[in-house]
Amino acid sequence: MADAIEMFLEHHGPCLTSKVSEHLVKVLRLSPTTARKRVSRASGEVKRLAYITFPRKARFVYLQNDFGSPLYWERLIEALLETNSAYGLAIAAIRQRGGLIPADHFPIACGAPLKQLKHLSPGTIFERLDQAKLLSKVQVPGLGECITLMQAEGYFDGSTLDTRARLITEAILLAAIRDWVRNLGLGSYDRVATREGNAVPTVGTFAWDLTAPSYLGPMLKYDKAGNAKPGFIACDVLLGPRMGEAGMRPFINKCMTLRRLRNVGPCMQIFVANSYDGKAFELAKRHGIVPATPSNLFGQEVAEGLNELASVLRNTAGSVPNADAFDSLFRKLGKIEGASIQLRGTLFEYLAADIARKTISHDVRMNRLFKTPEGLEAEADVIAVKGQSSIHFVECKGYSPYALIPDKYMTRWLTHNVPVFFKETKRHPDWRNLEVKFEFWATGQLSDEALDEFFAAKAAIKASRYTIELRQSPAILELCEGTRDQDLIGIFRKHYMRTLGFGPAGTR
Repeated sequence: MADAIEMFLEHHGPCLTSKVSEHLVKVLRLSPTTARKRVSRASGEVKRLAYITFPRKARFVYLQNDFGSPLYWERLIEALLETNSAYGLAIAAIRQRGGLIPADHFPIACGAPLKQLKHLSPGTIFERLDQAKLLSKVQVPGLGECITLMQAEGYFDGSTLDTRARLITEAILLAAIRDWVRNLGLGSYDRVATREGNAVPTVGTFAWDLTAPSYLGPMLKYDKAGNAKPGFIACDVLLGPRMGEAGMRPFINKCMTLRRLRNVGPCMQIFVANSYDGKAFELAKRHGIVPATPSNLFGQEVAEGLNELASVLRNTAGSVPNADAFDSLFRKLGKIEGASIQLRGTLFEYLAADIARKTISHDVRMNRLFKTPEGLEAEADVIAVKGQSSIHFVECKGYSPYALIPDKYMTRWLTHNVPVFFKETKRHPDWRNLEVKFEFWATGQLSDEALDEFFAAKAAIKASRYTIELRQSPAILELCEGTRDQDLIGIFRKHYMRTLGFGPAGTR
């Protein structure tokens, strides 16, 4: 009988036990009770999903070799969403994002309230899906702590770069939406919050990528005393593959549950994606949600710039993009207030990695997160390991040459990052005996106080332990010229060096 069950699962794929029982009743003419018992006793290659149950005590069954496959996740999500399960919404959200999401973004994406009676919280949802071996929390280089779908070992190695590229591009998109909300007066100018800030934006019991209180007439709600209470703007973004119906469902759940809260004012709910399939678009419209795209919000040129940026970040693999691509990004995205700042900082890390690769060692890594046993964390922008002799940590501050770099960055590097990196280097089996060098690369201006702090620290450090160096624009240009890469030299001169005859230093 197990063979009949295995054959059914091999032909039809993972499903609920109720469907297998129905098949046995129809084909083998068993009674429903007998069929259910035989399915429950199936073993061998037939596996049951633990901890997650379905109506009428049904279980999700699959063949061992189907675990973690695209069909496995598709069928599991279908089965869970048929009952509007919070678990299905969470899995659908992560799958729409390529199976990998920063842990801090999970409460926003999963569609569950942070805390609300008769609802599972994001923390509880993760714990139970972790117990069921469906989700896992892992440290991902360049991304930090992430939540992933359980897949074969190494499954996400190739998607880390894609996820980082998406997150950087979404940060620029959120800056554009923030300014759009401000400039149109849709939300209170000084209270537009995004997930890039220090706290997760919330409206009601839910977390969002962007929020703002709104004082527009249709958004106001009045109490019995006639006092006006604001409504809200709430927006999530996802610049990944075409948005599908299952991927849209978690956002729909957030929106509909929020509307049932009596003490929350009217809320304009917006989702921004590259594109939507027909079912996802219709689902959003049917529920009164704005399904927007970068193109219809900001025009085709900005949309193309966002796509180009994502492509450049995915394909450079740590190398600086060519001069034409660099210039194109600044031209198309420079219209977004603050975009040039983010672009200059992000792309400087790639430029620094390229310089390190061509002047120090081919063994270069970017955005490596270090965490001490005491819980202290710091992210190294660029690491270059030179054989068995030395390891170099480069802190990148890619500012406009006319900008003043805040003193706090030098202070944190000296008092927090360097000690964390050094401590973890000595714990690393391959690095503990290497000469350790720390460098602070800055293309903007440093105050006299920051310079004094650096040189005081340099004088106090024993060279036998480690060394620290400061490289400002002229010294970095020398390194660029040493590579003899004309593209790299041209990019640095144009975007990170002062222009002769330009005005005094100002904001970046």
